[in-house]
Amino acid sequence: MISKPSQDKVRFWLTIMVIAGLSLWIRVSYFHSTYIDKPMRGDAASYVQYALNLVNYGTFSKDRESVNPRPDAYWPPGYPALLATAMQMEKRFGISFYETTLYTQAVIGALIAVVTLLIGRLFLNHYAATLAALFVAFSPHLISLGGYLLTETLFSFALLLSIYVYLIAFRLKSGWLFLLSGLAFGLAYLVNPVVFFAPVLFAGLTLYLYRHHQQNSMRTASRLVLPSLLAFFLIVGGWSARNLINVSDSALDGSERLFTNLVIGMHHDYHAIWRANPRDPNNPATVDERQLKGSYPALASMLIGRIGEAPLHFAHWYLVQKPIRLWDWNILTGQGDIYVYPVEYSLYDISNAALLSYAVMRSAHYWLFGFALLGLIFVYRQVKVSDPAVSAPLFLYVSLVYVSAVYVVAQAEARYSIPMRPEMYLCAVYFLSELVRSMRERRLKSGEQTA
Repeated sequence: MISKPSQDKVRFWLTIMVIAGLSLWIRVSYFHSTYIDKPMRGDAASYVQYALNLVNYGTFSKDRESVNPRPDAYWPPGYPALLATAMQMEKRFGISFYETTLYTQAVIGALIAVVTLLIGRLFLNHYAATLAALFVAFSPHLISLGGYLLTETLFSFALLLSIYVYLIAFRLKSGWLFLLSGLAFGLAYLVNPVVFFAPVLFAGLTLYLYRHHQQNSMRTASRLVLPSLLAFFLIVGGWSARNLINVSDSALDGSERLFTNLVIGMHHDYHAIWRANPRDPNNPATVDERQLKGSYPALASMLIGRIGEAPLHFAHWYLVQKPIRLWDWNILTGQGDIYVYPVEYSLYDISNAALLSYAVMRSAHYWLFGFALLGLIFVYRQVKVSDPAVSAPLFLYVSLVYVSAVYVVAQAEARYSIPMRPEMYLCAVYFLSELVRSMRERRLKSGEQTA
């Protein structure tokens, strides 16, 4: 007879294999059944150019004009490095770098679902954690974005893995795992710098939680989180040093991209005008950007002035409309729905089973977003560092709120929230689990009082 621990272990590994298998199968099926019109356009074309310059000249640059490209820092190097690796494989083995990248992203997508399951098991029961992983496996957005040469799939995995390693380090009080989490956050930063303050917030939350746990806990917590921060800032510092040494003042850098997004973020009508004509020179955001000429003080002055003229409009825009737009279903800077670049047909057009999964996920999307928000009630009511079942979702909420806040201040668009869908699904399932648990407790108490 198999013991209970052995049964649990078998169930655990079977669940991982099923989740990984389903996730990989639907992603590979999507790639084989989808036709994307000109997949190397827009941001994807820039990432490919970075990769080509890395392979051919050893230079990180999106310069297309010269055989001696000028180094820049407009985008971080993480995703172009993945493309460059695929290009090197094409040179050596003759396999298309495009297909190699898509299959790699299919595997990464499957790993995202598996890591979601692993995180869920830290604070949810087996079935609730599996449900969150299934949401990830069948998320049309996560599937669709994996079919483009864009950063979202890699960033989603890097961030989720960073959170998972940090949670394990927090649970086991392991300095080596904290160090590993810092390295993971550093790699996530090299894919998307939006995570810059996440390790700092995690460290601050850890210090706060440990303070209520035991004597001398602040000293212990400080000793634990320090390796994480050092490892993270070592990677960030290395990339910054490269930019200071190799990138001239006149070259493109990330501050220009941030400036553009901040200007766009002021305008509630930007996306509607962009969708009518992406190159409209009279788009108010484009007009403002030309007028401001990259000056952050001028941008701050303009925004303060406009808020003073219409405070209610801007309060509603930044506090209500932009968060909703960020977590909306439809991608705005793209074809729309779940697609960025135009898709002539996809798996969802030719498979009834895939279409059914799409319909279920679309119907559930806003409910899940609402459940994730309501989960904050239980986190607020039950924060106890001695209970990992509460501290784990707290870290998830910190990451969700922080990244959402960055995009709400800058440009809020549904595409940018897609890498955070696994965290959102976990928080939504957390709320449902806590709701069921609290209802059971109330029934038990009412039964005891009746008896």
